[in-house]
Amino acid sequence: MGLSDMVRLPAVVTLMALLGSSFVCAGEMITFQEQESYFYADGKMERSEGRFESVYYMEGDTITRIQVLDLKYNEIQNDNTKFYIERQLRSDPKKGLAIQSKGVVRAIGRPGIDGVEILSITEQFMQSVKSTSNYFVISRLKRIK
Repeated sequence: MGLSDMVRLPAVVTLMALLGSSFVCAGEMITFQEQESYFYADGKMERSEGRFESVYYMEGDTITRIQVLDLKYNEIQNDNTKFYIERQLRSDPKKGLAIQSKGVVRAIGRPGIDGVEILSITEQFMQSVKSTSNYFVISRLKRIK
């Protein structure tokens, strides 16, 4: 083995390690389309057909909602709401103790200055509950990507 081979081998190993780690650490884009929602305020609950499509980026213990499309008005709203996955829950897929075969990812975020939102994500669906000081919104969404 010559000197150039001895230099080339560590360079190739380093490059493969860097490329491999980027694939392992890379996040996942997921898209959900709202199927129905319930709006509760002032003692009244109102059901609506789904009208939003949301794109999320999952990486590590964080989920970021990056975009919301209003299908009724065809308007896109960029978003940067961060949700933090609750890994200590028994149903978390990384726990290995999940009651369901795939588990449920649950995350908590704070959209806006007066909101709290909880996401409950399975392989095919997501439930979302958003609370502010004035109202609640409960939504069921289906994974489309």
